[in-house]
Amino acid sequence: MKKIHCVGVLVVDLLCGPIERYPQPRTQTQVTTKWVRMLPGGGAANVPSAVARMGLQVSSFSKVGDDLNGEFIRRELCKLNVNTDGIHVSPRDATPFTFVGVHADGERTFIHTPGANVTFVLDDLDLDRVLATDFLLYHDLWVLPGLDGKPGATLLAEAQRRGVVTFLDEGFGYGPQRESLEAMLPYCDYAIPSFDDLQIIYPGTSAEEMADHLLKLGARAAILKMGRNGCLVARGNDRTLVPCLPAKVVDTTGAGDCWDAGFMAGLASSEDILTAARIGNACAAFGIEAVGGSTGVPNYSAVRERAATLSA
Repeated sequence: MKKIHCVGVLVVDLLCGPIERYPQPRTQTQVTTKWVRMLPGGGAANVPSAVARMGLQVSSFSKVGDDLNGEFIRRELCKLNVNTDGIHVSPRDATPFTFVGVHADGERTFIHTPGANVTFVLDDLDLDRVLATDFLLYHDLWVLPGLDGKPGATLLAEAQRRGVVTFLDEGFGYGPQRESLEAMLPYCDYAIPSFDDLQIIYPGTSAEEMADHLLKLGARAAILKMGRNGCLVARGNDRTLVPCLPAKVVDTTGAGDCWDAGFMAGLASSEDILTAARIGNACAAFGIEAVGGSTGVPNYSAVRERAATLSA
């Protein structure tokens, strides 16, 4: 079985909803919601959790504080059989925290405290441990100022040198930054960003034009995630739009992360790129049908079975 490692952020997500409006000082100081959930979040939690739920070997590499929130994240990931040995525990930083307001249509808004994300650097990682894998995902580009750009490119370049298949995804974070993305693309076997996010730095660009640009900058393959419009798979001269699957939207938190997990699980199971993209779409569909970043994801067989309905 191929191993998957994920470098990214870990966050305690406090999800609350449905939220019709936010309170206003001295006007409406309180609003009422129906439910609240406390879950590990961030790319280094959501992707590994979804991969583990599908039954594959996966490890998380990140940085948390030496506090109750950091302990909570590591404990919850261990329950899912995610390997947490590579998570750096800092006595000087707080574990990142996000209040996630889930609205009636499943969309989210965030109030975020970055904590250890700001100080996370290459020296916090055991590189030999990180690179002892078959697949390496660098997640949360634009959320990790100490790793994004040249340090991240160094990590991905060394991974490729050792024969590791590399993946790059992003989180909107502090806002898309063209320079850091383009510094890392030459060392990506698969660039798997959000089309909407990249429109901020490539305005007025179609999905096909954007994919062409990512390939010209060095990515071996580019897959643009486009929400309800599915995903565009670009490799060589081939461009294929893979439609999304019907789903009852409850919470879109982690939808892109679940797609990443399904896509990598498909490739790890020796599927071709288009089948893996369909599996990614199916995993995302399962993900948005439950509250949380990965709680709705079943085993790999069930995800693949749902994906097969796209080609039926």
